[in-house]
Amino acid sequence: MARADARLKPAKAARIGNAIASLDIGSSKITCLIGRYDPSSKAGFTFLGGGRQQSRGFNGGSIKDMEALERSIRLAVEDAERQAGERIEQVVLGITGPKVTCDFVTAAMDIGGREITRKDMKKLHAVALGKVNPKQLEVLSAHPVVYQLDDQEGIKDPAGMIGDKLRVLISVITAPKSLVRNLVECVGRAHLHVDRIIPSAVASGAGALIDDEIENGAICIDMGSGVTSACAFINGAPAWLGLVPAGGAKVTSDIAQGIGTTFAAAERLKTVYGNADTKSAGMAERIEAARLGDDGRLNASKMARGDLAAIIEPRIEETFEYAAKMISGSDLRRIMPRRTVLTGGGSLLPGVRDIAARQLNQPVRLGKPVEADILGESHANPVFSTAAGLLSYEFRGFTDVAKAGSASDSGGVPGKGGLLNRIFRWLSENF
Repeated sequence: MARADARLKPAKAARIGNAIASLDIGSSKITCLIGRYDPSSKAGFTFLGGGRQQSRGFNGGSIKDMEALERSIRLAVEDAERQAGERIEQVVLGITGPKVTCDFVTAAMDIGGREITRKDMKKLHAVALGKVNPKQLEVLSAHPVVYQLDDQEGIKDPAGMIGDKLRVLISVITAPKSLVRNLVECVGRAHLHVDRIIPSAVASGAGALIDDEIENGAICIDMGSGVTSACAFINGAPAWLGLVPAGGAKVTSDIAQGIGTTFAAAERLKTVYGNADTKSAGMAERIEAARLGDDGRLNASKMARGDLAAIIEPRIEETFEYAAKMISGSDLRRIMPRRTVLTGGGSLLPGVRDIAARQLNQPVRLGKPVEADILGESHANPVFSTAAGLLSYEFRGFTDVAKAGSASDSGGVPGKGGLLNRIFRWLSENF
């Protein structure tokens, strides 16, 4: 992938040395990373510090308590500022949840046998994005997945080519405007300006995938607490996003219900002794598992480690079974990548990768932030993949045409029916 420092635009050059910060808001944690814009670095930034706090007031992809969420944001940012020795005023914000959705829009234009210019491509993008309903949805990102020029298919960048008719397929990721506005308002109350909003699933891929995986195709699955998100990278672009409404919190809840204990005690059990594979070694080991007594207090107790795994394994299997059906049901299923990278806090649970490989029927590797050596030991783990990806998103060089829709006045809803059949024959079986 071409690095951003190869041809620095004046605006980017002016930012060299400026502080940049990311804010990842999840159901269980809020993370903030601070860096300094540096295109000479392989990550696009030099790392200064980070902070992490328990998330309160945000669950299931929506705000439940503005004041609680604001306090959590403040604490995470203050931790990061203290470690970085730098005060920040703006952040790149990651957004996730079941209401963050992906649709496809298409457009075509006559070229008239001349050379295609960047201006032509911008007009084409604007026409396509004009089909997104702007009343209820906020366009977070829009990535051209593939172009077709006359009978030539699978084109990544048609600029400079000559032809008669140019067509494009764009992946558009949206969220309800009310959710976006309330998140921006909440961050604003913490005296921070939101510079940009990026889907967390896309940021996770930007943070955990290597260049070869982005260019040649891979699916990044981020196992969070509230949701498990998947983002497919095709042709060097974030091409598809899907969300499984289950995450690590479901596993913890299963443990709490299964053995009769508190959520906090169940979380500790999962973290210290948890395993998603009942066939792993050491399953006969007896472990400490506090249970609630008749008086409502935790009492000392023991259980076999295998019994704990027997509670965890079905939920993990169900999560990846759902993910497999979601991927196979995607409009792009015929060109979906055949390799997967797991990241996020849930991926740290032993046995998860084997279940994922079995359910998805493809190679799976565990992914931490690609530039882990830059982040340092305390932040170089999958928990920070999304926050790291938010920092390096722009440097990755993805083509994002989200703002192009403002140039078109046409309305409607995202379309993915018969038009795609006519435009892309090689995708015809999917529509």
